[in-house]
This record gives sequence, structure tokens and C-alpha cells, in this order.
Amino acid sequence: MTGPTSGSDEPTARDADVPSAGREGIPAAVGDTDAGREDDTATGGRRARRRSRLLRSAFYSATVGILAAAAFAVPLPFIEYIPGTPTAIPPLVEIDGAETTELDGDTALLTILLRQQPTMPAIGALLDNDRALRPLAEVYPPGVDREELREAERERFGRAFDIAAAVGAQAAGVETELVTEVAVMQVLAGSPADGLLIPGDVIEEVDGEEVTAAEQVQEATRTADIGDQLELRIRRNGQTEMVSAELADVAGEGQAMLGVGLETAVNELQLPFDVQLSEGIRIGGPSAGMMVGLTVYDLLSEENLLAGRTVVGTGTLDADGRIGPVGGVLEKMRAAAEYGADLVLVPAMQIDEARAGAPDGLTVIGVEDLDAALEALRQDPA
Repeated sequence: MTGPTSGSDEPTARDADVPSAGREGIPAAVGDTDAGREDDTATGGRRARRRSRLLRSAFYSATVGILAAAAFAVPLPFIEYIPGTPTAIPPLVEIDGAETTELDGDTALLTILLRQQPTMPAIGALLDNDRALRPLAEVYPPGVDREELREAERERFGRAFDIAAAVGAQAAGVETELVTEVAVMQVLAGSPADGLLIPGDVIEEVDGEEVTAAEQVQEATRTADIGDQLELRIRRNGQTEMVSAELADVAGEGQAMLGVGLETAVNELQLPFDVQLSEGIRIGGPSAGMMVGLTVYDLLSEENLLAGRTVVGTGTLDADGRIGPVGGVLEKMRAAAEYGADLVLVPAMQIDEARAGAPDGLTVIGVEDLDAALEALRQDPA
């Protein structure tokens, strides 16, 4: 037989097809009617709109997050000077071969941190009278590698330490021999010195006059006019040569300049003992000179210079014992107050600035040279 017999469990040909819609006990197939298709279209539209809203919300949230992160992370072209923690001097100084005395008190140098601030911290600095921003180009000249500049500043600290140690020892009555020279630390791109001088050069003469201190070269440019020729005898890698530079208005202030950063460096230092800077020091610049000189004096002399006080300060110290200006004076006054200083010493030419930024109760004294600093400390502590 070709077909199923009556009563067979096998389905008929009709039953094998898709069941008819609406048949009792059998649901209609999804999408089998126009109504079903319309419902599906509406549902799909709602889902698409919901996805679109979610995507827009996610995009807006991500944008806000990126902007917020940028406000706190992307640096602006401004530098803020931030008070650094004062650094104790005695651990920096290693004296071997000479008898030293124990210090009766604490002595420390004042430092600042340089931080390039992003938008929100920069706004905070602008709204705070105790904080200040400086243009990036003012702190890091264009074309100068920052890491190289930091390394050069650390080298300056080392040279300033040598000079300060010798000057302090001389003040304590120790016979020393100190021969200095003028070293080129930095050359500004596009300046008269660019292409003529390089970092590490030593300037021996200016217009036929021997120079042994950076101030002598600076004075020669200050008294010159824009366009004047400056004749320099320099030493480079042990060889001397003559170069001629035409002075220009490098800073746009109508002042003749050579366009170099100079440092009075120690060429020869002879002491009857060995004094060194402790290893691993990452402080830069020459502003610790005065405090190093005072500390070395106190260590080598019988005088009780500190008299139980905490004395901090800032100022350069040249081979003649003169104390010169430094940066970040206002910020350093705040650091001194937080450190609990009894007395702060600053360069005499910056005393007004220092006192204007000093918190109430902080005693600040301006000094012109190491002798004046010693006299200030000899005064009755009361």
C-alpha cells in the first residue's frame, strides 16, 4: 500500500505541514501575520532608540571624564614654585682629616620644587594669594632640554658647595687656597653665544681683562650697548681660542646680553683636610652656598654659633664671601615657618621681599656677606 492505513499513528500529509493559525490548542507561528510583523518593527525601533540613548550617554560621560582627567593631568605652560622641605646641612658635609665640634642646634637650607601645573591646580594657584605661577619659558628657556638643565643645576650645587666650604673654612681661620674660573653652564638658542660657546667652556678673558668670577662677565655685558662686540678668550678641552660675539637684546628688554648661563667654578682648591659633599644629593643650583659656609665654619671653629637654635636660610656665596640673590624667596619663607625656624637668613637685597612673605612671628634677617651672617648669629638669641 502506498498510503497509511486508517488508524495508523503516522500523520497524514496535511498534519505534516505547518499547523494553521488559530487552530485550537496550536499557537500561530511568530511573524506569520501582519500584526506580528508590526509589533516586531515597533519593538526593534524602541530597542534602536534605547541603544542610541545609551550610546549618547556613554559618549557624554566619557567626554566629561576625559575633560576632567585632562584638567588634573595635562600640564599648562606655567610653573609653580612650591615650598620644599628644608634640608639639614650637617648630613651633606663630610669632613675628614680635621677636628670638628658638635653643633648645638639645627641648620638647614631652604629649597623649592618646580611643578608644571595642569588646569585645575593652576586655577587654584591663581585664586590663592600665597601661590604664584610663572611662564614656562621663564623657568625652562625654549630649546633647552629639561633633564640636561636639571643635571647642570646639580653640578652647580656641587661647585657652590666647594666654594662655600672653602670660604667657611677660611672664616674659621683655616689656611686655604681657592682659585676660581668662569664656566659656561648654558647657551640660549638664537643668542649671540649660540654657535660660539658650549656648556663646559671656561671664559678666561673679556676684552683683554682676566675674569675669575661670573659677576665680572655679567658686569661687562651690563655696561655694554646692543651691537657691541665682546672679545672672549675661552678654554675648551684644554685648548684656548679667541671668539667675538655681537651682543643683542636676547630678553627683549633693551639690554645687551651674551645669552649664556655662567657659574663661578672652583679651578683649584687646597685645604689641609678633605671636605666633600655626600653622595646621592639631588639638590640643584647655588642657593645653598651661604648655609653651607656657615655650617662648615661652625663645625671647624670653637664658637657656639647656633646656640640651641634652628637656623635656616638661602643665598649664594661667592669666593669673596659675598651673598647673592636666589629664586623662590616667598615660598621659602613659608617652608621656614612650617619647619619651626627660630631665625631665617636671606640676601640683604631680598629682605623686603622675604619679610613681605614671612608669616607672623618669623624672624628674618638680611645679610650682605658671610661676615654679616656670622654677626647676625652672634647676637643674643633672645
